[in-house]
Order: sequence, then structure tokens, then C-alpha cells
Amino acid sequence: MAYLTTDDTIAAIASPTGNGVRGIVRISGPSVSQIVTETFLFDDPPEIENIKRATRFTGNIRLAENLLPATLLFWPDQRSYTRQPSAELHTFGSTPLLEMALKQLCDSGARLAEPGEFTLRAFLSGRMDLTQAEAVLAVIDAESEKKLSVALNQLSGGLAGPLAETKQTLMNVLAELEAGLDFVEEDIEFIASDQIVSALREGLNQVQVIERQIQQRGSDSQEFKVVLSGLPNAGKSSLFNALLESEQAIVTDLAGTTTDFVTATTEFEGIAIQLIDTAGLESVTQCDGEDADDKVPDSRIMQTAQQKRLTEIDNAQLILLCVGPDSKSHNWAAKQMEALQRNDQIFLLVLTKSDLPVGHDLDQHHTSTQQLQNQITDLTGARRKLITVSSHSGDNLDRLKFEISATAVAASTSENAVVGSTVLRTRESLRLAAGSISSALEAAEGDFGQEIVAAEIRQALDALGQIVGTVYNDDILDLVFGRFCIGK
Repeated sequence: MAYLTTDDTIAAIASPTGNGVRGIVRISGPSVSQIVTETFLFDDPPEIENIKRATRFTGNIRLAENLLPATLLFWPDQRSYTRQPSAELHTFGSTPLLEMALKQLCDSGARLAEPGEFTLRAFLSGRMDLTQAEAVLAVIDAESEKKLSVALNQLSGGLAGPLAETKQTLMNVLAELEAGLDFVEEDIEFIASDQIVSALREGLNQVQVIERQIQQRGSDSQEFKVVLSGLPNAGKSSLFNALLESEQAIVTDLAGTTTDFVTATTEFEGIAIQLIDTAGLESVTQCDGEDADDKVPDSRIMQTAQQKRLTEIDNAQLILLCVGPDSKSHNWAAKQMEALQRNDQIFLLVLTKSDLPVGHDLDQHHTSTQQLQNQITDLTGARRKLITVSSHSGDNLDRLKFEISATAVAASTSENAVVGSTVLRTRESLRLAAGSISSALEAAEGDFGQEIVAAEIRQALDALGQIVGTVYNDDILDLVFGRFCIGK
């Protein structure tokens, strides 16, 4: 992850895509005071370096040739969301105006924020742990009161609190054990054996309670049904094979080679998935006066293939709209998204063939892609539902698998107190933590030696650290924060 640095100043539009009554541009970093002074004309100019608490100001944003009325919310110290100097500019919700204001901030020294970078800085500064950061996204994406309640509970520490208590219990035992090992020749007992056993039993019980909550999600024995849909030669079969990591569907440069659906069962993140590759939506010779959307394939085989395709889509729990780099495919996707949203069907937009050259009109392609992004955000409220992949290079395939798994977990009907993405990320770590604590308990009860007990506790702490984020790597952070939209 290239944006782990926190010593520069970032800016982004933080309000939803599209026009609205009000819009917000957010900025955070060490140069906020300087940048705000250059870009904001205060009605009552303050000595900004002397401001010690969150303050609201009125005034105007200096644009290239005009002044834009706005309200400035300024946090001068670590009491902001990111624990850095921060500011928000609230003004008219016109996208062009917000983009002009953002440009002024960048011209004054800020850089455009990456997806989830504000929340990433909150995590890196210790404002929240990784489970709470995941809950922020779950709050944004919540589609029901139940999901919102689960996300808010996790954001307020519903998972972080019990995990912190367990970690503290284990750390206290480990500290006493290591002190005793340092003075083993002095025959000094720093902690009694029954205290070790009692503490380990308490820790194991806490982890097992959380582990049971985690295992309830996505544990249904039935496969989650995922259908790949798209125009002929949109890369569906190549993506199908890439997700399975095997050659099960026929792949050629000729359009329309799939005349029946191909199905296979696999696992993503421990979730059983049934993948179905359908025939491409055929467009054939159009009769005079016939609308383009009403074309019918001219062979009985293709008619049957299209009927099977529609049946599989109707029965799908998730639809992957596979979209090639051409404008025809983009136009088709725009219509499909609206139809699926009307039918309350869940979908992900997958832009395939990212490794291929776009063509002559690169600007038009970027504009079309941005329009699709804006449309999917307006329809679903979730920017992460658009993913660009390459079946050839493997780019973003892991991200797509994770999104499919997260959708499957979110569709689970079982009551649960943990956000779906946290379920997927932490399942293995919780299993390892529970196993290590159980081994430590067995060693303590069997008097196998305090060195063995201490070693098992260290492994348990490492596993718990991966859950809350005290132990992490760039891949984990990219997985969590790459799912955010820009400005969050």
C-alpha cells in the first residue's frame, strides 16, 4: 500500500456522488492550517495558529475567478477523526463546484486522498482498531436496521472491547511468566499455577464466544449461487476459469461460444460458492422497425441458451455483470444495473480485460467508466461494487473473491453481532488464538513447563493482534481500506 505515509495532507470530496443541497470537501494532515488560510476567505479572520478547539467559521472558498460561499469546520489538533489537524468545507452540493474547491486545495499543497485513507489514518493513529474501521464501511453500506445496528455496535467497541480484555488478561499472565523465567534460579514464584489456569480458562472462554459468533455467519451448507452475465466476448468464461483456477469453460476470441451454462462449486474465504457461466446476451440481425432491445437470436439453440441464461439470473443470489472495455458493453451494463436494482437483485459490476489496451479514445473510456461508477454509487450507495479485473494477469481477482464472499456472508439470515467482512478476515485468526490458548491451558494443567505456556500465549497474542490490527501487513490494510470510497 503506497499511501501508508501520514506526514502529508490529503483532501477529497466526502459527500455522496451526484448533486445535492450541500456538499463536503474534507482535508487532513499537518499543513491544514496553511492550506485553509490560502483557500478560505474568512468573514471574520481569526489568528488560526491560536485556535485550540474545534471551531466553525463562515466565509468563501477562493476559486480561480470567483468566491464560493461556504462554512469551514476546523479541528486544530488530535481531537479530530484522523487525530491530525483537519477541516471540512461545507458548500453547495454541485459536483463541478466541489471539484473546483478540491482543485484549489490541491493547488495549495494537498494531494488527492486514496480510497479509505481518512479512516486508515484514524486506524494508524490509534483512534480505532481494524474491527472498528471495518464497521465504518458497514455503517456506510448498511441496507437494513439490523445491519446498521450490528455495524454501530462493532464501531462502538462491541468486538474490540472483549478482544482487548482477552489480550490484557493474556499479557498479564505472560508478563508474570517471563519475570519468573528471568529468575528461575532464584526459586521465586511470580504467579501461582492455579492463577495461570484460571486466567487461561477465562481467556479461552472469551475467544470461543466470539469464535461461535463468527462461525454462525456463512456456515450454511448450501452453496451461494453466483451467475456471470454479459455480452458475448465480454470475458465471462475467462473470468469463470480464473476464479476457479482451472480450465472448465471454453475460451476463444469468437463471440457466442458458450451456448449452455457451465457450473462449478468452489470455496472463497471458507464460503461455499456455486459459479455459473451463462451464454452471452446475443444481439442478432434486427428486423425493420424492431427495437434494438427486443432482438431475438435467430437459431433455436441460441434461443434455448438465452432462456437458460434468464432462468439462472432469476435464481441467482449474486450477479456478476461482466463488462468489456468497449462502449457497447458499457451501455449494456448501464441498462442492466437499473433493471437489476428495480428487481431488488444483488450485483457486482466487473470491468474485465483490464490488461488490454483501451483503444484510441482513452478520455471517452475514462468518462464512460466514471459514469458507470457514479450510476452504481447512486443506485446502491456502495462504490466498492465496481471492480476492475484481469483474468490474464490475475489483477484484483482476490479482491473480487473477497467481495463475493462478503456478499454471501451479508446474505446470511442467522443473527450475528459481527460485520460480514470482519467475519471473513478474522475467522482463521480466532481459530489459531483459541487453539494456542487451549494448548497453553493444557500445558499449565499438565505442568509441562512455563516456557511452553509462555510460547503458546505469545502465539495467541499474535493471532489476536491480527484481528484488531496491532499486527498487520500491507495486504491486510489494502484489503480492508481498498473497499472504501474516496473521502471516507
